[in-house]
Amino acid sequence: MTISNNLTPKLRHIPALAGADAIYEIIQEDGGVIVEGLLSTTQVKALNDEIEPYLSKLKAGGRKADDFQENFLGANMKRLGHLAYISPTFRHDILNHELIHQVCERAFCKDAGDYWMNSNAFLETGPGNQAQVLHRDQVIFPVFNKMGPPAPEALLNFFFAMTDFTDENGATRVIPKSNQWPDYNKLGSPEQTVPAEMKAGDAFLFSGKLVHGGGHNRSQDYYRRALSLCMQPCYLTPQESSINIPRDILESMTPLAQKMVAWRSVYPPMTGGLWTLDMNELGGKLGLRSNVSLNA
Repeated sequence: MTISNNLTPKLRHIPALAGADAIYEIIQEDGGVIVEGLLSTTQVKALNDEIEPYLSKLKAGGRKADDFQENFLGANMKRLGHLAYISPTFRHDILNHELIHQVCERAFCKDAGDYWMNSNAFLETGPGNQAQVLHRDQVIFPVFNKMGPPAPEALLNFFFAMTDFTDENGATRVIPKSNQWPDYNKLGSPEQTVPAEMKAGDAFLFSGKLVHGGGHNRSQDYYRRALSLCMQPCYLTPQESSINIPRDILESMTPLAQKMVAWRSVYPPMTGGLWTLDMNELGGKLGLRSNVSLNA
């Protein structure tokens, strides 16, 4: 049963071939958009296959000692991070995806000059998992909520469907255009949300300003899977560290992918750089090699 009302704006869909300008224009207007066909069938299968051995070892649920995490993640959800370490497809295809970077350039470069990865996760939501509390992702950087709609983009989430997303299996609930609300202390209500329904290989791209939350998986036996890649301006500290990636894996990655996982320096305008070593570029100072091919 759909709980959205007739006054809630619809979530728009756009083909990946429409290009970065058209995609980001909708994100600015509505807070998010479903991009159809962002990943190929081959990429979706490869990601699922590479993740499966690690995901199968995880227990569902959040950290039992932390009530907020338990409630936020859900009793029947698995969350697996460190995907650049685990998945060749993630570190070579996703982190070098041309359209992802074209959208990020439009979102971040005018203000920050550069960007990198905030976090990544592979999520599996099982039957019965309850709806997540509505929230804005940028709450981890509170100053941006205080600034409201005019604030620079703090976060952009590329939320890939690794299986089909339906209202019944708990597709992400969204309040389109909540990025334009003047008061970011307001989070709306479940009745104002619509489901981000999409096919495997599609992606829901949304701003950290958008109100959303995982839906209630009302199915009997469907395990919904997603890959979350959250990007941010380079002047913000990433939520998750990638320090555990072995050197040989790092050196199989392109310089661009290495920068995304914070193993290279970033350079906002009018600065000597951030994340440097003795004011030198981090990767160069460490003698970090790279594979310049996108097909490493």
